[in-house]
Amino acid sequence: MVEAEILNVDYNRYVKMLGTAHFTRRSLSEAYDAVEKLKPTDLAVELDLQRFQFLNLQCANCEQRSSCKGRCEFVGAADALGNVDANIWLIDMSEEEISTRVRRLLPLSWQWWTSLVSFPFWHRDVDETELWERGLKEEVLDRHTERLKALRARAPHVWRVLIDERNALMAARLGWIVTQKLNKGEKVEVLTLTGAAHVEGIKELLSSPYKIKEDIRRLGLRFTAPTLIRRVSVN
Repeated sequence: MVEAEILNVDYNRYVKMLGTAHFTRRSLSEAYDAVEKLKPTDLAVELDLQRFQFLNLQCANCEQRSSCKGRCEFVGAADALGNVDANIWLIDMSEEEISTRVRRLLPLSWQWWTSLVSFPFWHRDVDETELWERGLKEEVLDRHTERLKALRARAPHVWRVLIDERNALMAARLGWIVTQKLNKGEKVEVLTLTGAAHVEGIKELLSSPYKIKEDIRRLGLRFTAPTLIRRVSVN
């Protein structure tokens, strides 16, 4: 039960959030830098096992792997951990679960939206990608916020799953990770990589643990522990 795994603490003391724009060179570089500076005890990423395996397989089979600058920042962060003992946690819903939950909530007249529920959920235009690469994050995020507001107004059922439900589940799983370490008396510093749209919502939940439990119940979510990918150093 999530109630037994969430403490009354500000989990932001133990969780560092890094908002990214997937597959951009700048996000990849920022992921490398964050791992190097923070030296986290744990790395949590906005992926489920299927997507994590797919991205790693794509990279492993890529002829340009050693020189590629456009890799996913999630895979890049995992690589940046290097040859150390480390926990990599997958904290997102599966794509199948997201699609199923959207279909259950949508009225029949909105079923055409289900064809849009795939990764990525919406595409930045070329101009916004360039702005992000140039470091103009705030401008890109402002545009993204406007699109999210439009999505919330036009399709609140889709918004609920893509943003609210995923934020609640990812926050609950981050709280669970921290709680396990604290209960064992271990040091904990979790670097978390998510799309930029999720950062503020998750941070707000982490600062108010009671709200995490409330949202899990209100949204009808079933808490399950995050998936652990254990990396063991080879000496």
